[in-house]
Amino acid sequence: MAKLLFASQPGMGHVNPLLSIARRLRSEGHEITFVGTGPEAVQKVIRDAGFPLAPISPPLSALGFLLLPYASGFLETLLACNLFLGDSGHYARAVGRVTDEVGPAAIVADFAFPGGHLAAEARGLPYATVYSAGLAYRGPGIPPFGSGLPIGEDWGWRGRVLQWCVARVQRRMLAQLTRARARLGLSRPAGEYFWSSPWLTLVLTSEAVEAPRHPLPAETFFVGPCFAERTGTGTPVPFDRLDGRPVVYVSLGTVFNRKPRVFERIIGAFEDGRCQLIVSAGGAYPALSRRRWPPHVHLFAAVPQVDVLPWTDAVISHGGNNTVNETLASGKPLLVLPVGGEQMDNASRVVYLKAGLRGHVGDSGSAIRRRTDRLLGEPVFRERAAECARALAETGGARVAAGLIQRLLETREPVRRPEGFPLTVTRTTGFPWGTPTRDGSQ
Repeated sequence: MAKLLFASQPGMGHVNPLLSIARRLRSEGHEITFVGTGPEAVQKVIRDAGFPLAPISPPLSALGFLLLPYASGFLETLLACNLFLGDSGHYARAVGRVTDEVGPAAIVADFAFPGGHLAAEARGLPYATVYSAGLAYRGPGIPPFGSGLPIGEDWGWRGRVLQWCVARVQRRMLAQLTRARARLGLSRPAGEYFWSSPWLTLVLTSEAVEAPRHPLPAETFFVGPCFAERTGTGTPVPFDRLDGRPVVYVSLGTVFNRKPRVFERIIGAFEDGRCQLIVSAGGAYPALSRRRWPPHVHLFAAVPQVDVLPWTDAVISHGGNNTVNETLASGKPLLVLPVGGEQMDNASRVVYLKAGLRGHVGDSGSAIRRRTDRLLGEPVFRERAAECARALAETGGARVAAGLIQRLLETREPVRRPEGFPLTVTRTTGFPWGTPTRDGSQ
């Protein structure tokens, strides 16, 4: 069995999927160490999962992460990209020092933490890149990343402006990455997908819940969402207090949730009590908990989201990758109120899939209620969400991701899809080398 080093951005949306993969690999006998930076709460989650953590000191510029919850729209995308790539060299050197101490056979790194990829490449180590969704990849009718424009439509002048902006950001990102690589003695990244690994890239989704994205490198595999091990976190919800009224789950994720006024607007939209609300308020909880809410409003700082979703009839979300994937996997329609970044594109993806509707985080209560009533009243949204759930149930998520990483460890060669092999690994396809993805299924 091998030693592996996992590296991630400090956000829970980035850490949680890696934890699921790491748990699976640990169950197969591998030794996992996490490396990274972030608040103590994130480090505690990793340690509580039983993994050793080698913390690294962030640069002074990482203070910019404190601004992310307060940014929105394309500005949030620009700020996030600059933070992710601006100090890649610092993180690469820090991860490199941990790598030299731990001696891993390979590194598994979140796509938004290129310091992990660079540290591996500088030492000639195999590495796997993990994407929580396919949003960064292009395809026919795919709008510029972070723009939130509709998929497969004519974007007009707005699309041309955003394409110019995105191209400018990408050139800046490439320049930052090239400088970091040069300091490590590495050449300029080749190809369009300079965040993909030439060894193995795992995308935690399925083609069935994405707009078409191709052509993709042969080392890229869609494996399905990785959240099977995430139940039991947060405050238990008293499900026995729910009655026959529709249940709407409300969450703005783990980063962009310090918005008590947004939560108040959403809760106020359902003041007639015809629906029951389960509200995971996060950073807004202290302010919201000072108020007395009617009995149909169940307010929590955090809930075990995977446990809650099966009890719901609709979801109101900011559109983070994990919440969107978990909601679709539960077969529930959702209203996306994006703040910025990938959330804008996830809103477009949900509309494209006809599994929900999009709004804006600044929408009025009446607009939020009107769209939620459509989700509850029009069968097409439930039917499409159920189809997405059936497709995702065919994927293996962490099991398949771990199997592909083990293949990388065994062969120490790039793991590639043979010509004609599907992009998404399912129970039907099995692994490219002929092994079933789970016991008794091909």
